[in-house]
Amino acid sequence: MTDTTEPGAAPLHTDVLVVGGGPSGAAVATWLAREGHTVTVVEKRKVARHKACGDALTPRAVSELRKLGIDPVDLGGHIVAGVRMLHGERELEVPWPKHPDLPDHGVVLRRDLLDEHLRQRATQSGATVLMGHEATSPIVERGFVRGANLSVDGKPRQVHSRFVVVADGANSSFGRGLGTTRDHNWPYGIATRSYWSSPRSSEAWIESTLGPPDANGNPIAGYGWVIPVGDGTVNAGVAVLSTYRDVRGVNALKLLDSFAQGIAHRWGIEPNALLKAPSRFRVPLGGSVGPKMGPTFLVVGDASGAANPFNGDGVDAALMSGRLAADVLHEALTTGNSTTLQRYPTMLAEAVGQYHKVGRLTARFLGRPGILRPTLKLAMRSDRAMGAILRIAANEMRTEQSGGAERAYALATAITRFAPNW
Repeated sequence: MTDTTEPGAAPLHTDVLVVGGGPSGAAVATWLAREGHTVTVVEKRKVARHKACGDALTPRAVSELRKLGIDPVDLGGHIVAGVRMLHGERELEVPWPKHPDLPDHGVVLRRDLLDEHLRQRATQSGATVLMGHEATSPIVERGFVRGANLSVDGKPRQVHSRFVVVADGANSSFGRGLGTTRDHNWPYGIATRSYWSSPRSSEAWIESTLGPPDANGNPIAGYGWVIPVGDGTVNAGVAVLSTYRDVRGVNALKLLDSFAQGIAHRWGIEPNALLKAPSRFRVPLGGSVGPKMGPTFLVVGDASGAANPFNGDGVDAALMSGRLAADVLHEALTTGNSTTLQRYPTMLAEAVGQYHKVGRLTARFLGRPGILRPTLKLAMRSDRAMGAILRIAANEMRTEQSGGAERAYALATAITRFAPNW
């Protein structure tokens, strides 16, 4: 459903207002609209944009998209078989782990195309999507959030709603207006990336360089990546964990330049011929932003710090949190009982709470060079060990079959019981 009223016209009224038109916001809107609720999505940008991350879709993300009736391969996505991991002179190709509930492949699809298709799916399901509508502040009535004040081409407008979903990304200004904050004791990621032309754009493997070297040749707590997009380009970048001991001395743009120089021959790129200016961004990880709800609002996706603390991936978590939020809101709208929203944090905790805690603890330990160096050397000696690492990093542990990954994760889970809630 497309809005045709002029900016500054009479306020809109809707069951649910979704602030942000990315994966989490579009997922919420699609699920709720399919249940017959009136949903309005406001997105501050007028047109789709390249996002700083998210081109690579893990099998879990592909599975979440299929639940929405979207197959990214049908949208022109490029299938990838797994991850090629590099450290020093060692190189291992690790296929995506086999899992009874997930596909055996990942997909690469440019993020602007993914977001556009997700918004189209929301519209086709009956939601109203308003591009170029920036939510500037919440409308609060008697202590309850009941919509948002908007800016449309500099003109004011309002949307009144029964409930609000905050889905405006990692630097959620609307969420901060409602009191959300990041726990500064928990890790975050610092990353930068760009695109290059490459003759290996149709490569079947994502490449991940573990512990890329700093200016002094010491491994950094993070990774570099090359993602073959399948259209003649690659997405390459570097990410550093905030837990890295010398993180304040890391210049992400210089690190990207060094990384591009290092992969130039291997991927056939011209390091200085970037197709886009490099983007630098900070990603909250492991559920580090809260609160996740208020009496009449929920917080989803990157706005809630939902990105995976092992690999920084946020798309599958965004889609999952959007689906859970829609379940809760559907019940609240159907029963008229807004206290149902209190179930949302519990549902998130049951889905990924323990996983996030293990990831945060792992990030804290790997930030120490004395632990990082021997861990990388030992892990890269074994195909089986790296397969287990990928299974854990992609959150593909099995419940009915136990292997090395499941045993290692169980041990880490036991350790976290005696650790602070980092």
